[in-house]
Amino acid sequence: MYKNLSPSSIGVFARQSELVEIALTHRFKGFEIEIGEVLRRAESTNVAQACRYLCSAQVRIGGFELPVRWSGSDSDFQTDLSKIGLLLEVCTTLGADRCFSSIRPTCDQRPFHENFQFHTERLQKVADALAPAGVKLALSFLAAPAERADGGFEFIHQVEPLLLLINGIQRDNVGLLFDAWNWWVGGGDLDKLRTLRGDQILSVRLADIPAGADLSTIAAEQRLMPGEGGMIDSPALLTVLDELGYDGPVALAPDPALFKGQKREAIVSKSSATLDALLGSAAERRLAAAGQ
Repeated sequence: MYKNLSPSSIGVFARQSELVEIALTHRFKGFEIEIGEVLRRAESTNVAQACRYLCSAQVRIGGFELPVRWSGSDSDFQTDLSKIGLLLEVCTTLGADRCFSSIRPTCDQRPFHENFQFHTERLQKVADALAPAGVKLALSFLAAPAERADGGFEFIHQVEPLLLLINGIQRDNVGLLFDAWNWWVGGGDLDKLRTLRGDQILSVRLADIPAGADLSTIAAEQRLMPGEGGMIDSPALLTVLDELGYDGPVALAPDPALFKGQKREAIVSKSSATLDALLGSAAERRLAAAGQ
């Protein structure tokens, strides 16, 4: 596992060059990039030029949002798939091997089973398009009840249906974006995590839940920093991930509003220190277990 900076997850926004410097200053091993910015530069210049600065930085690409409108209309989907070649070239140049996308918990057009089939077929095509460059797709879900308040047919918002979808896609380069907060709210726990293989998990984000919170009414604004809520034992979670053989990025993802009024450097510094402490605690538990 390595310490990863997910800027948008902590409400930090800046030019890519600035984010690289911030990540390096605070000793992150990886960071998530805004791939659209790189693709626009590649279109206006060339891939080598667009990727030059990121390639020169001693930091891994911890992931990026999939720039394909796979859940939209056929025309939008086909248009984006037709441009996938440039994305793959950029990923190969950067050594970027994973992206992520979120499953919406409701749908206006299709009931659950029809929508499940739609997602399976679309995401199979996305996975096949990404495979030539060795790029993996991490899927996440949204568990907060408010995410389903817009009406329509309910869709995936819990752990089990998402795992069924990933298994149903039947592609080796499709896996889970493990968001601890959504995992717990969506019916998961450490025992359920232990049923997975390390290679099924492609990215990890950490947040805590307030002690005593009612999960049936909880809001995304109640995403706390690890250790500040008490419901999720993040060091124990990381220990389980280590036991599973997970070796990918680990980032913080509390509600960005927690940092309101704080300067960018202070936010990233606190995030770095928190991840260092969590990963260090997990390492100590591993050593202690090995010594028994």
